[in-house]
Amino acid sequence: MWWYDWSIFHWGGGQTTASSVPEIDASSGALALAVIAAAMLLAWEVRRRKGA
Repeated sequence: MWWYDWSIFHWGGGQTTASSVPEIDASSGALALAVIAAAMLLAWEVRRRKGA
């Protein structure tokens, strides 16, 4: 079928290749969580002050 021939051409004949994925270490993960927590705390404080 035409779509099978196209997929073989497009994706390399059904062979899977490993792709590099950046790893995240514990310190980067903790920093990301701290940034998210700070943003949520700031949003909560702004919302609290608008209500007062």
